[in-house]
Amino acid sequence: MSMVMIAEASTSRFAPLFLETGFPLAIMGMVVVFMALTVLILIISSFPFAMRRLELVFPESNHHGAKPKKQSQPAPAVSDDGTIPAHILAVIAAAVAETESGPVRIVRTRHLTTSELAWTLEGRIRHHASHRLQTRNR
Repeated sequence: MSMVMIAEASTSRFAPLFLETGFPLAIMGMVVVFMALTVLILIISSFPFAMRRLELVFPESNHHGAKPKKQSQPAPAVSDDGTIPAHILAVIAAAVAETESGPVRIVRTRHLTTSELAWTLEGRIRHHASHRLQTRNR
C-alpha cells in the first residue's frame, strides 16, 4: 500500500469525529451542561434574597403552620434588693468546688463479666431493633 492510501484510510476512519457527530457534538453538550449548572447556581444563590423579601412582605407569616410559642422570661439572677438567690449561689459554689478539686485520677479498671456483657448486648440489640425500617409492599 502506498502512503496516500494509508492516509486516506486513516482520515476516513476518523472522519466522523470531526463532522456533525464527533467533537462538535461533545463540545456543544459540555457547553449546554455548564450553562445549565450556572443557571442552577444562580437560582439557588438567590433563595436567601427571596426569603428576606418574603419576610418583609409577610412579617407575621408562619412558614410551618404551627402557632408560635410564647417565650417565658427566665428568672432574674439578681433579686430586686440586689442579692443573689440561694439556689444560684449553690450552683456557683458547686462549680467552684469542682474546678478546685484538682486532677482526677483513675483508681481501678476491670473487664466486664459475661453477665454484664449479656446485658450490654441485649441493650444494643433492642436499640438497633427499634430503628428497623418498615418494609413496604411494592
